[in-house]
Amino acid sequence: MRFGIMAAGGVGGYFGGMLARAGGDVRFIARGAHLEALRSGGLRVECAVPDSFRAESVFATDDPAEAGPCDVILYCVKTMANDTVIPAIAPMVGAETVVINLQNGVDNEERIADAYGPERVMGGAAYIFTAVDGPGRIRQIGGPRRLVFGEMAGGPSPHGEKILSAMKAAGINAELSDDIQAELWTKFIFICAVSGMTALTRSSLDEIMAYEGTKEMMRGIMREVYEVGRARGVNLPEGADEGRFRFLGEQNPASKGSLCHDLEAGRRLEIEALCGTVARLGREAGIATPLNDFIHHTLKLADLQIAGEIPPLP
Repeated sequence: MRFGIMAAGGVGGYFGGMLARAGGDVRFIARGAHLEALRSGGLRVECAVPDSFRAESVFATDDPAEAGPCDVILYCVKTMANDTVIPAIAPMVGAETVVINLQNGVDNEERIADAYGPERVMGGAAYIFTAVDGPGRIRQIGGPRRLVFGEMAGGPSPHGEKILSAMKAAGINAELSDDIQAELWTKFIFICAVSGMTALTRSSLDEIMAYEGTKEMMRGIMREVYEVGRARGVNLPEGADEGRFRFLGEQNPASKGSLCHDLEAGRRLEIEALCGTVARLGREAGIATPLNDFIHHTLKLADLQIAGEIPPLP
């Protein structure tokens, strides 16, 4: 089974690295110094759990046509890149290809399905804290290293079972869900709060949870996302938000969300796909989301400043 990794960032690099370490046929899409390092020295994955490893002699390219048709594409790019990357993966999409979307958010699968058909798209949720730690290096600092995927319409998936088997054979902590919508929203509750609050405060989880005010904000953000999901008919169990809040205690206390990492590095922010989507869907459902609104607008300003669309004062 050939896996295409679009692209070899933190999430794609980690799970693609696991597949490559096990001897799988893996085609990494990367660029710049990261690509050159992958070509010359393979992929190094520094792990908090279990052991770090190196996948030698990996296939890496910046040209999807060179990667060719894949059985499975793990689609892991930032949501801001969708306008260009969704059409760019066309050479990797063959007659039986399945695209597993591992992006942050709850509605990106629709955009991929519009391009390639809903029968080719599965939703996915990656529970892991990772980042590119230099050319050819991925650093995993926390999270259960869990990957959950499933058919967008729900129910069993014979094709999904084959993919699951290949992932488990590579040592990936993978699960096949018969209700991926609920799984996506369960993760959405968590990442909107963690990414939003760590970026807003430029602080780690332990720092946020040490002060009652920011701790309560974290809790309130999760509640808003939960209420919006339930209002939209997502099968979220009662108390799913409280469960995600307790889950914070299982994380590396030094962790920060992807929005915070991007903000600190001066990169564009996925704020529209996270708190911005909560605010938009909340308005559509008639659910007030004041905390998500505040984080959305505050970090949107930062995003526009990073993009140069709002220049700094002279």
